[in-house]
Amino acid sequence: MNQTEKLMARREAILLEVSGIEQMRRGSVMEQYVETVRADGSKGRRGPYFLYTFKEKKKTISRRITRSDLVPVYRSQIESFRRFTELVSELTAIGEKLGDLSIAQKHDTKKTKNSRLRRKSR
Repeated sequence: MNQTEKLMARREAILLEVSGIEQMRRGSVMEQYVETVRADGSKGRRGPYFLYTFKEKKKTISRRITRSDLVPVYRSQIESFRRFTELVSELTAIGEKLGDLSIAQKHDTKKTKNSRLRRKSR
């Protein structure tokens, strides 16, 4: 299997994996705690409160996740988005390599044709 075939096989595998991603979400989930002072003067901590944050139009948007059973869902969707961006990055790199190989093959073909023509004309 030559390099082009290997790249095309990996490209197909990436596209198949991307097509299997159904839910994704940008951002992250953070745990937030609230420091409190009790009636006796001692300090305490309440929480965790889960906070979903993401960027939108250069601003950070934060939303409290009120149901703790949804935290794993959010985290799974965020992980899916991170995997998606990794795959797209790899797909871009493969596309560039395939483009380079295509240009190199055309350039080699032209050299070969030109050298053959020169040899014949002598």
